[in-house]
Amino acid sequence: TKGDNRVWAYDTATSQIDLSYDDSLVSNPPLTGVDNIMGAGSGDLYVAEDGGNLEICIIAREGTVAPFLRVDGQSSSEITGPAFNPAGNRLYFSSQRGTTGSSSGGITYEVTGPFRA
Repeated sequence: TKGDNRVWAYDTATSQIDLSYDDSLVSNPPLTGVDNIMGAGSGDLYVAEDGGNLEICIIAREGTVAPFLRVDGQSSSEITGPAFNPAGNRLYFSSQRGTTGSSSGGITYEVTGPFRA
């Protein structure tokens, strides 16, 4: 949830909600500024930071949390909209304000896999 840096997981089979990540429970948390979240077919969660150090982090299905990628040189921006293509081998995301920091300076990136299946 935005504002408290927590990520929750909902199990549709059991109708149960569990806490997947809470930055206050980790020393030197790898993920801060929790914002956009995308679930992959592998069960991994890709979480974009709003602030933090402009990373997309992975919360692996096993519970490990680690940075996946970082955007440098765009400190006035934020990462938005991570999404996979239907085949699951290309990840797209945007830097909302890019290198200029202006509302018209956005950049969309494509990262090719393979990614975990």
